[in-house]
Amino acid sequence: MKKSIGMLMGPLLSVGMLATPAFATDDYVVDSAHTLVTFELNHLGFSKSIGWMGDVSGTISYNAADMEKSDVSVSLAVAAVNTNHAERDGWIKSDKVLNVAASPVITFASTGIEVLSEMLGKIMGDLTINGVTKHVALDAVFNGAGANPLSKKKPLV
Repeated sequence: MKKSIGMLMGPLLSVGMLATPAFATDDYVVDSAHTLVTFELNHLGFSKSIGWMGDVSGTISYNAADMEKSDVSVSLAVAAVNTNHAERDGWIKSDKVLNVAASPVITFASTGIEVLSEMLGKIMGDLTINGVTKHVALDAVFNGAGANPLSKKKPLV
């Protein structure tokens, strides 16, 4: 059966994912039209700036019967960084920060999922930024799964 799935991961990555299935299984493809990764920067210790990346791709293997057996894999295009300030964006993309020329993609691959409640969990995994991989735990909210509430249709690939 085809389904839609919604997830929100943060605080490190706030990824709102509305995914569509690749096949009539529990494997989904991240819908980049409904996905936005946000982040926060400390601006010289005086304020916080918010940024986002909209060029997101990935897959979700969703196991409704046992959420802990689910899997998430996401890639973000560094060139898509936007903080609404061109000079700052250029600095973030430079070799001083994310180095888009040498490492054009940020990746996250889950290694485990811990269910905390019906809607809350933690997604543990490997986050690779600028060639450096760190094990992280992301807070997750399960928003639901099912047919499109507007069209009442099950999504197509």
